[in-house]
Amino acid sequence: MAAPTYPLTMPTSPAYKTSRWALQRRTNITQSPFTGNQQVAEYDFALWTTELNLPPMNRESASAWQAFLLQLHGKRGTFLLGDPDAKNPRGVVTGTVTLDAGVSIGDYEVQLNSATQASTSNMVRAGDYLQIGGGSAAKLHMICADASSDSNGDFTVQIEPSIKAAGSSGASVVLSSAQGVFRLSNDLVGWDANEVSVYGITLACIEAL
Repeated sequence: MAAPTYPLTMPTSPAYKTSRWALQRRTNITQSPFTGNQQVAEYDFALWTTELNLPPMNRESASAWQAFLLQLHGKRGTFLLGDPDAKNPRGVVTGTVTLDAGVSIGDYEVQLNSATQASTSNMVRAGDYLQIGGGSAAKLHMICADASSDSNGDFTVQIEPSIKAAGSSGASVVLSSAQGVFRLSNDLVGWDANEVSVYGITLACIEAL
């Protein structure tokens, strides 16, 4: 029998009871014991992490999640995931959005184009997400400043974290239900159940590169 093909499709029901999202970075700081002066080095490490808590559910609902977790083979497997509370962007952009220029690893700005929305304010809003790439190449970023389009429908978007994979001009960008590729943070997977077969499941995940 063939091994699972990744990224897997995550079950959609029931919706998460709570979710906690964070961006994990790596820095190093040295401080003089005499003057207190500090020097900080920032490394390229910047990965999304999340903890997802599912509501109590019966065995019928839990079975799909059990199968999903086991097919991930611990930290080996991957799946697509986005912030469940930010699926709908607050900006006014609609239709197809593409990269107006190529992006390189380390970029904190992306040039986007929406040909049908020239000279429009609040195309995207700070705190919304965007996705560059799809499938196993999907990368999730947060928009960090509102942006408006010029007369050609072009607009510059500030993002965090920086670009992690080069992209070509014309590549599609996803703003609604943006996702990235994640894996479990632990090789041990499990669930809880009580005497009336009510199940509880919590997933700790980290972005996959």
